Amino acid sequence: MSNNAEFARDLEAAIAEFRKGKFVLLHDSQSRENEFDLIVASELVSPEHVSVMRSDAGGLLCLTVDHEVGERLGLGFLQDILASSVSRYPVLGELVEVREPYGDRPAFSITINHRKTFTGITDKDRALTIREMGRISKMVLENKLDYRSSFSREFKSPGHVHLLLESEGSLARRHGHTELSLYLCRLADLTPSTAICEMLDGKTYRALNMHGAEAYAQEHSLPIIDGERLLNHYLASSKCQVTVTHSSVS
Repeated sequence: MSNNAEFARDLEAAIAEFRKGKFVLLHDSQSRENEFDLIVASELVSPEHVSVMRSDAGGLLCLTVDHEVGERLGLGFLQDILASSVSRYPVLGELVEVREPYGDRPAFSITINHRKTFTGITDKDRALTIREMGRISKMVLENKLDYRSSFSREFKSPGHVHLLLESEGSLARRHGHTELSLYLCRLADLTPSTAICEMLDGKTYRALNMHGAEAYAQEHSLPIIDGERLLNHYLASSKCQVTVTHSSVS
C-alpha cells in the first residue's frame, strides 16, 4: 500500500471517530510549533472533554472560529484590537507581536463566557461556552437571521475561553492548528469550530514529543493526524477542484 493510500485510510478512520465526538491528536509540523493538540468538534463538546483537556493535555484550551463566522460576527484579531487602542493606552502598541517565532501571525481574538455560566472556568461552564459557540457558528453559516444580536445576547467578554480566528484563505495562507482542525471539521461534515488544547509534558516541562504522543494515543485508542500530510491532502483536493472548475468552463 502506498504512503498516500495508507494516509487516506488512516484519515478516513480518524474522521469517523471525530464525527462521534472522539478526540484526535493533531500535530502541525516540525518546522512550526512542533506540538500535538487534542482536538474535538465544538458542537460535540461535553464537560468530560474539557476535563480531559485540562488534566491530560494541560495547555491552553481554545475555541477555533471559522473565518466567515468571525467576519460576520464582527470579531477581530487581538493584535488589531490592541493596535486600535494605542491612542488611549500607548503601552498596548509596544506589546503587539506581529509574528510568532515560527513565522505566523497569532490567531488569538477575544475571550468569552456564555451568559448562562457562573464563573466560566469549570468544566461544565467551559463546555457550555464552547458548545454554544459551535451552535452560533452553525446559525451564521446557515444564514439564520439576527445572528450578531444572538451572539452578543448569549456571550460576554472577558471570559475563560480563548477564541482563535481562522485566517482568510485558511490553509492556503496559514498552516496552524486552527486551520488544520477546521479543515478536519469540513471533511467530517461538522460545523467548522473546534476545541483545541496543546499536549504538554510534566517531566520535561516542554511540549509533548512524538514518542509521548504516540504512547498516549495508543493508551487511549486515539488517532494521530500528521498536519503536513493533512495540508498536502488539502492542497491536492484544492488542485482537483480547480481542475474540475476549469474543465467545466471550457
